[in-house]
Amino acid sequence: MLNLPRLPYLDSGQRGALALGALLLFVLLVTIVGAVRIYDQLHEAAASQRKLVGAQEQLYAALRAQDDEEIAVHGYVATQKEYFQGTKSSASDEFGSVIQQLEDSTRSLGHPELSAVVRELATLHRQWEDRVADPLSLAPAHKNADQMQETGKILTDRIRADANRLTSQIDGYIDVAQSDLARRINETLGIAVAAILLFGILGIAFVAARHRMLARLERERRIIETLQGAFRTGWDALPRSRVGTAYVSATRDAAVGGDLFDVRKLDEGRGLLIVADISGKGIEAAVNTAFVKYSIRTLALSLDDPGEILGAFNRMFLDTIKDPALFVVVFVGIYDSRTSRLTYASGGHAGSYLRRGNDVTQLGVTGPIVGLERDFTYGTQAVQLQPRDLLVLATDGLTEARDRHGNALEDAGAIRLLRECPAEPQACADQLVQAVRRRGGGRIVDDLALLVIAVDEVQRDSSKRSSEAAA
Repeated sequence: MLNLPRLPYLDSGQRGALALGALLLFVLLVTIVGAVRIYDQLHEAAASQRKLVGAQEQLYAALRAQDDEEIAVHGYVATQKEYFQGTKSSASDEFGSVIQQLEDSTRSLGHPELSAVVRELATLHRQWEDRVADPLSLAPAHKNADQMQETGKILTDRIRADANRLTSQIDGYIDVAQSDLARRINETLGIAVAAILLFGILGIAFVAARHRMLARLERERRIIETLQGAFRTGWDALPRSRVGTAYVSATRDAAVGGDLFDVRKLDEGRGLLIVADISGKGIEAAVNTAFVKYSIRTLALSLDDPGEILGAFNRMFLDTIKDPALFVVVFVGIYDSRTSRLTYASGGHAGSYLRRGNDVTQLGVTGPIVGLERDFTYGTQAVQLQPRDLLVLATDGLTEARDRHGNALEDAGAIRLLRECPAEPQACADQLVQAVRRRGGGRIVDDLALLVIAVDEVQRDSSKRSSEAAA
């Protein structure tokens, strides 16, 4: 009912913490994406270096095969032993296999000049075999053997020259790859150190902002609890009755809400009973309970009929409150302890129950919700209470209690719980709260206010007892 603005320092603290949290999340995402990209680049650089080293090893293997084949040819020319022919054939096959692998490797590296040298090596080797190795293997004492060997020397020198040129090129690319890998590693380390520093700074700032926000929340919570304590100053004791109460707020940032209960002694025999649920939640609704509580108390000093009290309060509400979204669900009762009679009016409040023995009766609603239309009227009903009766007044946090499947307790479930409640009013209130918590898995989803009144036996006047005994 009172329009309370949000506290500026609380909003600024929340915005600051949220902004820092969003920035921290953004930096984390950028860091993750950057780390993945850097990992891919490092992996690519390392793979390129491994391919170059592998190509270098394949070149050495090809040169060894060439040397083995040359030695086998010279050995066969000198001795004509068939053993050298087998060695030559194996070396030739080895050279062909290795040179093919080397060509595939250089092609995958994306350096066409390397592949060109490899193909030239393969061509020179075939020329050496066609013009020198194969003819000498067929005719070791050929008349042109010396000329063939000279030709072989020229070709093998060219093969080694190309091999040296290819080695130099591969070494150059390996140096470049190693430099690139080292550079990327240094960049990665630099980025990692910068990210750690940035995360540290942002983390410290976030923790500091969160600490300030929590401190402000705690300060606000203490202020509102103090206000709520002033609004709920307890209740007056009424003759021939005992009272039990419970209040649980669903609001997480403060143990307060928009539900209220009140017991106010009007005179020596009568008491005012109020249970109300103010629309909205949290701090604003909690402060608004003061308007409901003290307005109805004031009206009850001059009006005896609960229906008239609710009608006057409805008009007062609409004259005072300009927000059309605000309304009140309220029960107003007047209990006369001298006659054990309860008169009440209910503005949309269905959570009123009377337990007598094992029977639980739901008290009827006598009028609409307060705060909707000015011309609403409210009826008054009367209930004759008996000793050991239990009157239970609860806001909708009881019937709206939901299980893990989302099923509400509703009136039938509330009545079942009331049948099982202890006769002592405070124990009954406590047991109802525990049942609501259990149903919600330890969580309260709606504010709950409970007012439980037990009717005691009639205490007869001592002078009346004495005259009866004398008679």
